[in-house]
Amino acid sequence: MVGTMLKSALREIRQSLGRYLAILAIVGLGVGFFSGLRTSQPAMMATGIDYLEEQRLYDFRLLSTLGFTEEDVERFAGEAGVETACGAVFTDFLAELEEGAERVVRAHSITEDVNLLSLTAGRMPEAPDECVIDARYFSPDRLDQALTVSGSNDEDTRELLRYDSYTVVGLVNSPSYLNYERGTSSLGGGTIAGFVYIPLEGFDFEAFHEIYLTMTDPAPAYSDAYDEQVDALKPGLEDLVEERAGARYEEIRSDALEEIAGAEAEVSDGWDTYHSERDDADEELKEAYQKLMDGEEEYKQALEDYEQGKLDYADGEQKVADGQRELEKAQRELAAAEKKVADAREEAGIGQTELDKAEQDLADARKELNDGWAEYEKAKAESQKELDAAKKKLEDGEREYNEGLTKLQAAERELRDGEAELDSGEASYTQLKQLYDSASQAAGSVSAAMGVSLDAATLVSRLAGGDQALIAAVGQDTANQLVSGWSAAESQLGTSLNSSALAGLRSRLDQSRNELNAGRQELSQSRQKLDQSRAELDQGKKDYETGKAEAEAELDKAYRELTKGESEYEKGLKEFEEGRTEYDSGSAQLDSAQRELAAGRRELERAQRELDSAQQELAEAKEQLDSAPQELADARKELDDGWAEYNGGRSDADTEFVNAETDLKDAEEKLADAKQQLEDLEEPSTFTLTREENVGYACFRNDTSIIEAISVVFPVFFFLVAALVCMTTMKRMVDEQRTQIGILKALGYDNGQIMGKYLFYSGSAALAGSALGYLLGANGLPWIFWEIFAIIYGFAPLKLVFLPGMLAVSFAAALLCSMGATYLSCRVELSRQASDLLRPKAPKAGRRIFLEYLGPLWKHLSFLHKVSLRNVLRYRSRLVMMILGIGGCTALLCTGFGIRDSIKNVAGDQFGEITLYDYAVAFQKEQTAESAAAFLEEAGWSASDGLLVHSGSVDVAAEAGSKSVYLVVPAEGSVEGFLSLHSGETPIDYPVAGEVVVNIGLAENLDLHVGDTLELRDSALGTMEATISAVADNYVYNYVYLSPETYAQQLGELPEYNTLYVLGREDADPYEEGAVLLDQEGVSNVTINQATRDQVENMLSRLDYVVVVVVICAGALAFIVLYNLTNINITERIREIATIKVLGFYQNEVASYVFREINMLSLLGSLVGLGMGKALHAYVMEQVQIDSMFFACRIAPLSYAIAFAMTMLFTIAISTGMRPRLRRVDMAESLKSIE
Repeated sequence: MVGTMLKSALREIRQSLGRYLAILAIVGLGVGFFSGLRTSQPAMMATGIDYLEEQRLYDFRLLSTLGFTEEDVERFAGEAGVETACGAVFTDFLAELEEGAERVVRAHSITEDVNLLSLTAGRMPEAPDECVIDARYFSPDRLDQALTVSGSNDEDTRELLRYDSYTVVGLVNSPSYLNYERGTSSLGGGTIAGFVYIPLEGFDFEAFHEIYLTMTDPAPAYSDAYDEQVDALKPGLEDLVEERAGARYEEIRSDALEEIAGAEAEVSDGWDTYHSERDDADEELKEAYQKLMDGEEEYKQALEDYEQGKLDYADGEQKVADGQRELEKAQRELAAAEKKVADAREEAGIGQTELDKAEQDLADARKELNDGWAEYEKAKAESQKELDAAKKKLEDGEREYNEGLTKLQAAERELRDGEAELDSGEASYTQLKQLYDSASQAAGSVSAAMGVSLDAATLVSRLAGGDQALIAAVGQDTANQLVSGWSAAESQLGTSLNSSALAGLRSRLDQSRNELNAGRQELSQSRQKLDQSRAELDQGKKDYETGKAEAEAELDKAYRELTKGESEYEKGLKEFEEGRTEYDSGSAQLDSAQRELAAGRRELERAQRELDSAQQELAEAKEQLDSAPQELADARKELDDGWAEYNGGRSDADTEFVNAETDLKDAEEKLADAKQQLEDLEEPSTFTLTREENVGYACFRNDTSIIEAISVVFPVFFFLVAALVCMTTMKRMVDEQRTQIGILKALGYDNGQIMGKYLFYSGSAALAGSALGYLLGANGLPWIFWEIFAIIYGFAPLKLVFLPGMLAVSFAAALLCSMGATYLSCRVELSRQASDLLRPKAPKAGRRIFLEYLGPLWKHLSFLHKVSLRNVLRYRSRLVMMILGIGGCTALLCTGFGIRDSIKNVAGDQFGEITLYDYAVAFQKEQTAESAAAFLEEAGWSASDGLLVHSGSVDVAAEAGSKSVYLVVPAEGSVEGFLSLHSGETPIDYPVAGEVVVNIGLAENLDLHVGDTLELRDSALGTMEATISAVADNYVYNYVYLSPETYAQQLGELPEYNTLYVLGREDADPYEEGAVLLDQEGVSNVTINQATRDQVENMLSRLDYVVVVVVICAGALAFIVLYNLTNINITERIREIATIKVLGFYQNEVASYVFREINMLSLLGSLVGLGMGKALHAYVMEQVQIDSMFFACRIAPLSYAIAFAMTMLFTIAISTGMRPRLRRVDMAESLKSIE
């Protein structure tokens, strides 16, 4: 039987091949789209992961504002969990890439064990002045050309780069730059044009700028295990980075202080040497000048002497004669003076004796005074010692008194506490005694009244036991009081209450009272002793003060007497000195006179000799006068030569000293700068970055997840539509063959065998479609999407992956949609009896439709239109399934066209409605408002055509992640006319101090909202915080807008205004105007917005392929669905079509009658599909977001119209294609009885 059913199923496939192929195609489309989308993201991720592992992208990137040393690198390399640590250097610089143009590039040092480069052209550098460049942004034409470092770079950058130019030898891709984003910079226009990798030897650096780390045995990238490894290792690395940075800070400070101290010493020594050599040179020049001047004077004097000598020679003979006469007169005067000196010497001998006696008296007086001073100091010391001893004794007594007083006060408090406790005991005793007496009295009264003998304790005990007789005798209240009081008393005493217990208590109280009285007496005695000690202390203080005053008075008296003796001694010493002075003066006068006499004798002898010599000199003078003219001529020549040598030496010395002074002043300025830099040196900021802070790494995961999000939505629609179509197809097929099913059941086939035929029919179609769809989808769609993503990522060829689970899910979903729908369709019919199935299915009861209640409208409809409307609205399940099937196809078409609408106008909206300026001019140096206005006027613009701004890059940090964005700070605090900040149709005011405006794409990516506090970090690692005041529309790149006041408050300085926004002139060529601006002096780069717009449009045009794929798949699905539904509709109405043909309907009338219903259902389904498409598009656009771009959710009216028109065109095309089948309907065959 199984073979029979299999043959029947195969025959059914041949007879309804179109229906079979429709199921196969629908399932194939669903599986292909599902498997292709679901495989694309894993394939792309596998490609990225393999690439990162092969190129060994860093796991951690460590940064410090003070850099790292080789020792730091070795320390991190030895950290647990770290496999590789590699120090690296990087910098941004302006490079001359084209004639007259500069671009910002980022230079990295080449590392050996991490961040390996993949070569796409050329070779790797072999010399330090060679480099490799970005393969994405540069063409192979750059090979073997020079990459020149612009002279407009600052001095630090030029010093860091060892060479002025580097030869390009290769093009590479870097794992650090997975996507097209190259980052931003504070240089030029703020955009980095590409990266450059240079050997480490090509840099001249003191410390590494960063350290790259890789982990030991890391898990695959993007996995949870990898993230856990990073999270586990990161805290320890952060602590170690801070530790090493702190050590680096202290080392730099220490080295700087040592260098400054050494430099100061060198400068000081230099100035000392300078002044010393200058003084020596001045002294030498002065001596030389003086010698020359002396020579001039000597020459002049010699000349005068020569003239005078001739005159003096004549007078010489006369003077010699006069000298002879004076000599004889002096000899007579000398003899008289010698007699006077002898008389005075005799008188001086008496004065010497008196002076010696006075000197001895003064020495005795001095000794007596010294002895007196020694006794005074000794007495003073002994007195002070006695006073100190007395003072110490008083302080000890005071301390003992205070201690005793403290103990006495404590004892008094204890005594008061004891008295209070005793008083309380007395009160308790009194109460117990009264209770006992009351009980004893009551016991005596009861004993007397009742004739029994009772004591107080027995009475209370029996009362407590409830003895009613006793209770009645004493009274209930009294009994209760006695029992409760007695119980409380015994609890208080801790024993039975009786006379012995009371006596013992009384005894203890009396004993305590006696002890208290004894303590009180002891305290009284202690108080008396303390009072006596207080009095003794007070008397001791008085005696101390009195003794101190008497000792001071005696010492003062002795001091005055000694001082008086000193005065008298000084007076005697003064008189002695005056006498000594007079004696010495007289003695000196005698000695002087004696010397004058001796001198006189010698003078007489000398005069005699001079007289003899003068005679000799007269003879020699005669000879000198004869030779003087020649000597004077020689002296004149020697003086002239000396003056020439002097002037030359002075000029050379002045030049050398001016140069030396300049060098020393330069050294002092550098020293001052070094000191200022040391004062400005801040403690380092450190950053421990992971791959998640790498824009390319993070965006790759996010962007590929877009496909994953789409793969959840679109395939569901495909499978739902396929399930609906399969259910409709198989249900109608089963309805058509109900008689056959009845015959098979009557022949003995069970339900499973019969259902197996239909399950084989749909299942084989699903399996064949799944295999074909998986083969094409899993291999084709990932490649298409990878080619599309190549506009952002293009680092490696795609590696396809085989996912067995995905294959199983695809086949399972396909079989569920087909065979599940078949099972549901067969289950109801197979539950019926064979006799019911052998009879034709009763037609559905006719009833009026709602349009029939609209009389005027219904009356104007023709008969065939009425029949069509009844058929459409009567079969509601068929109506719903066809509307959903056609609507789903229309929704997919609408979504595809909506994606195109959302991305196609991005460039126009950005550069037409938001970015209003046409050029961004980047300057080499900071500009002011005046210099910017002068620049515009020189270039041919007016000052109002430009807006000076600070344009740079900052990193935005939020809980959801971080991104590198552009920062705009206008110099004037307003951007009106150059930028239009708005949200929809609502304009946005430029932020004031403390506020920031962000664009909508950034806000959605980082989950930012108005009122949030945003942290910004610039390239110098400075941080700013501001409150988000508004979220503005922006489609290309991410921007934050800040006021200059906020920038200055946060960073302590105004921003560097380095960019000028310029408006273009009407009808001017933007590229020609850009060239004019670029030719101006001081311009490093000009960004032409028209060029950027063209670039964005060209880039986004690649996304049209996505739209094409979606539209083709949706169109194919719509075509197949419409074909299948139309085919089923015709098949199940063959007898009806034959009937109306027999009735004489023309071919066109038959076609109109049949296809009118299809057209009506297509119309309704398309209208419903437009609404479904809007919702589906909104969801898809939430998932489809590319970094640095924002796509608004919009569907153009034309797109709605095209999606609607395509669905209707498919309907018309299918209807036209089905007309020949209507003509081939055999009326006689179709009208045969099916019974």
